[in-house]
Amino acid sequence: MGSVLATYTYITPLLTDRAGIPAGAVPLVLIAFGIGALGGTAIGGRLGDHRPMFTTITASAATSLIMLALIPASNSPVAAVVLVFGMAMAGFTVNPVITSLAVRFAGDAPTLTSALTTSGYNTGVAAGSLVAGRALDSSLGLTGPALVGAVFAALTLLPLIALALRGTAGPSRIVAHHTTDADEPQETADANTAAR
Repeated sequence: MGSVLATYTYITPLLTDRAGIPAGAVPLVLIAFGIGALGGTAIGGRLGDHRPMFTTITASAATSLIMLALIPASNSPVAAVVLVFGMAMAGFTVNPVITSLAVRFAGDAPTLTSALTTSGYNTGVAAGSLVAGRALDSSLGLTGPALVGAVFAALTLLPLIALALRGTAGPSRIVAHHTTDADEPQETADANTAAR
């Protein structure tokens, strides 16, 4: 998320000043980004069930390559729109799989792990946007955020490949435990008896 949103946060200057897209058309490009993000989430959820590590590694590599391609190709309005769509699709493919893997290995704390995963995404967004803002103000100019995004996406490959080499064997689902009335805490049972 740090990689995709590092670029997305500063996408308007890239689209208007570099690609030559009129400011009034930028919302249409953002709609294309949203459609790509929705598609990526659906693809990640579907493919990640069967091949989680292959899906995340491929999507992260594709995200990095798309952002690298955005640097020279952003001079063309059509190429810029296509690459922004592709960036969203590839980048958002990773999220559902990573969240699922985190919860799979959470043991007795799946809710906490899910919350920490979301916090991790938000930390990545903040860090990516901060570094991309600095890059935008540097000599890299309008292409700085895309370069930062490409580097962040490439760095994502390191823990993913390490996890793939380690293996992801673990329970494939979280199984809810059914409790019976006999498992009901004594205080609740006493309260129920008093209510009757």
